[in-house]
Amino acid sequence: MVLSVVFAFVVVGAVFGIGVSILVAAHSIPATVLNGPGRNMLGTWTVAIPTLVYAVVASRGALLIVRRLESVFASFVANEPFARANAAHLRAIWVTLVVIEITRITAWVAMHALTWSVTSAATVTFPHALDNPIDLVRWFLIFVVLILAEVFRQGTLLREETDLTV
Repeated sequence: MVLSVVFAFVVVGAVFGIGVSILVAAHSIPATVLNGPGRNMLGTWTVAIPTLVYAVVASRGALLIVRRLESVFASFVANEPFARANAAHLRAIWVTLVVIEITRITAWVAMHALTWSVTSAATVTFPHALDNPIDLVRWFLIFVVLILAEVFRQGTLLREETDLTV
């Protein structure tokens, strides 16, 4: 429930923020509209648009992952850990994580390429979440979930095979 509300706020904020960023890029409104208190991370449209797109994808992905995990844990509670659906849920989770990570890398590339081509990068502060393009820890975690999905798939096959023998 909370993630759904967060996702709704992110979508509304992204639509509004991208719209304002486009107006700033078209010089329809002054760039000072994007300046806010603090570090001014979304101070230029070259940073705001990729960051907001990544925020929408990441929050939607988090919502999907939590829903899949709820189903997996429900089968654990029902004492059915090797249900066929669990392997599919874990597969969907690692694919969602890959999509989020590829979106993060794409946002980093777009942010830096747009900033380099349009403005001076020395005057722009980039968000911390998009610091480095390739985070090996995130890819390692995705690999772990991929292995878990395969373990659950094999466990399901073994359980179904043993259920057929009497």
